Amino acid sequence: MPVPYCTICQQNEAEKQQYGDVTLERGDYCPICHQPVCRFHLNRVRWRWKTNGRLDSALICRDCRKSYRHRNWDAHLRDWID
Repeated sequence: MPVPYCTICQQNEAEKQQYGDVTLERGDYCPICHQPVCRFHLNRVRWRWKTNGRLDSALICRDCRKSYRHRNWDAHLRDWID
């Protein structure tokens, strides 16, 4: 899903010039902080559902992953792997 800009690229001019608008076409909104993020700054996190034990994953922004904010995302239903 295309996004209008990348929040992380806006904070770092060098990355904005390096990746440009090409990665915006495959960008998405982070399900944790709800900010638009380019494809380059999306990271995969994995979890196991507590109800049925199935593995699942999602793409979140680099900042949410580095700060472990995803661990609080629906923690009563998910056992986090990464």
